[in-house]
Amino acid sequence: MAPSFVRKTLVLLVLVFVPSPVLGQEGSAPPPLRLRPGDAVRLEVRDEPTLAGDFQLDESGSVLLPLVGFVSVAGRDFAEVRRDVDAAFARELSDPQVRLTPLLRIAVLGEVRQPGLYPVDPTYTMGDVLALAGGLGPEADRGRVALVRGGQVIEGADALDLGVLAQRLRSGDQIVVSRRGWLSANAGVFLGAATSLAVAIATALILR
Repeated sequence: MAPSFVRKTLVLLVLVFVPSPVLGQEGSAPPPLRLRPGDAVRLEVRDEPTLAGDFQLDESGSVLLPLVGFVSVAGRDFAEVRRDVDAAFARELSDPQVRLTPLLRIAVLGEVRQPGLYPVDPTYTMGDVLALAGGLGPEADRGRVALVRGGQVIEGADALDLGVLAQRLRSGDQIVVSRRGWLSANAGVFLGAATSLAVAIATALILR
């Protein structure tokens, strides 16, 4: 059999049976980062400390930045927003070095020590934000930590599950920690009472 025929046959088999790397990766890339009204951006400009600060998006989704004015942010790919801001500062300053960091507004509700709204950058995970909120409260049900995103709820997540804690967050996410049920919260009392009763019965039987 000719070597060229063998090579062609092997190439054909690879094309037919081996998944394409490009096709295999479709859908695995994270969606573009987009902010919503109520989120914020953190601005830093080299050698211009008076321009630095955190600036919140208004109801229309725009943000007012020093020196360059209003910039439309909400709903846009944040990479495009960065390019627009860089260009705007380039018109005002000579060779500006600009850093624009998105700040996602995440709500932490339920049985945590400090519930509230937390502005965090996209590197924060679910575990990071729970830590910012002071961790789980004494009445928290560790087995029922829900992540609410776009109307979908992830129920029954375990707060000690490393996979859950490593979950990356998006703008508008809510973390809800449920309260333990009455029976679960008082299990220690029932166990102590049952132990005392067992001891009492055993003692009575011994003394008979």
